Amino acid sequence: MDKKFWGDDKCNGCEICLKVCPAGNIEMKNEKPSWLHRCEQCLACIQWCPQEAIQYGKKTIKYQRYHHPEISLKNMLEQANAS
Repeated sequence: MDKKFWGDDKCNGCEICLKVCPAGNIEMKNEKPSWLHRCEQCLACIQWCPQEAIQYGKKTIKYQRYHHPEISLKNMLEQANAS
């Protein structure tokens, strides 16, 4: 399910995608995300990338990212660290 994910040239290797992934499905290779084929399709990596560098096929390039108004990146990272 994650074969269409990719990181574009805006990726700066910050690793937020890796940190917010609840499935532990992302690893960094040469400072770019690489998916390990156990994706749960939560799209946290796409939505929380501060550079908007993670894409799914050609669909997400034009779309604005969504953040629930009551959830911050700090909340996401705290939750990930608690797991």
